[in-house]
Amino acid sequence: MDRARSLMRSATSGDRVTRVELFFDLVFVFALSQLSHHLLEHLSWLGAGETFVLLLAVYKVWVYTTWSATLLDTSLREVQWMLLIVMLVTLFMNASIDSSFGAFGWLFVACYLAVQLGRGAWILTAGLDKTTHNHFVRTLTWGCMSAPFWIAGVFFDAVPRLMIWGVAAAIDLLGHMLAHRLPGRKTEGSRVPLPGERMFERFGLFYLIALGETILSTGLAIAGNLEDPLIFVTGTVGLAGSIAIWWCYFHSLERDILDKLATVDDHFRPGILAGNTLLMLLAGLILVAAGDQLVISDPSARPELSTVLLLFGGPALFLAGRGIFIRQVLGLRHPTDLIGIGTLAVLAGLSLLLPAFVAAIGALLPLIGVAVADTVIRRHRIQAANQLTTHPMPGDKS
Repeated sequence: MDRARSLMRSATSGDRVTRVELFFDLVFVFALSQLSHHLLEHLSWLGAGETFVLLLAVYKVWVYTTWSATLLDTSLREVQWMLLIVMLVTLFMNASIDSSFGAFGWLFVACYLAVQLGRGAWILTAGLDKTTHNHFVRTLTWGCMSAPFWIAGVFFDAVPRLMIWGVAAAIDLLGHMLAHRLPGRKTEGSRVPLPGERMFERFGLFYLIALGETILSTGLAIAGNLEDPLIFVTGTVGLAGSIAIWWCYFHSLERDILDKLATVDDHFRPGILAGNTLLMLLAGLILVAAGDQLVISDPSARPELSTVLLLFGGPALFLAGRGIFIRQVLGLRHPTDLIGIGTLAVLAGLSLLLPAFVAAIGALLPLIGVAVADTVIRRHRIQAANQLTTHPMPGDKS
């Protein structure tokens, strides 16, 4: 608060996402690839738990740094250097993902805490307004609450380490879900100068990068299995799944978000809720990427239960996260998500009796159905709004 000048974004700051922010995001392509690889190498419930805890840590680094950068003026050298330093430390954190439950757990934790606590302390010197400053004090307090568990886990073997780190991850997740409230203290969202449109643009661009990693992993799997004649089917299905997810998120949902933000003053709460659901969407993509790789590697074999859970669980998790977001943030009810999840559950049971490539097609169809239904519903909603504008109801003096 005593800084000679504030680093906060001003009315004259540009609204567009800067290149340094997009450059910062690229280090997380590596992280998502590492997480998919870790899940495939440890294809069990224990491995799934490890992957989720690691994903949560990686995501918290991204989302807290992005929140900070969105509130600050990224054209300033100090802010750019903050992003680049976080990027460097995160690179080593991501590199240790596959060994984080082995010999290099200490490296993962050291990098994670260096970023979270170091950046959290640094931003308190950035000349924030009182409301934002107090919020980041509480954010740093929550980080200090989870830090002892992250550190303690390093001194145990894989299973107890997962349990201890699970507690740490739960504290971090709870803090984010509660907007880092403390007893008697909370953030008044309407007083936080958060440019909502810009924050949601960052969410969308990050998810687009995550989709790119899914396509990359599909392409690498295809390149390693070109001799299989079914590769054209499985490769097409894999890409079609990514396209369907892209359509469900960007074609209608993103437009609805911008329409909603234009009608509210508090962009802080929608940002918190969006951050919570984005974690679910990312987890779904990791499952999809892993499932596609398993199918492409042996498309004619009958899928194991783990493959089926990845193939159908990924799209189901995506639809669940999307549905929660639509309900909590937009205040809308989209039955298409529930119908899609139900259809995935039914087809998942049937797919255990079919070849893997047929199971992959079955996992794709509900996503296509939801994408088509969304398009039709939105078109009808726009037409109804246009008709109401053109032909107002009797008694409407406007």
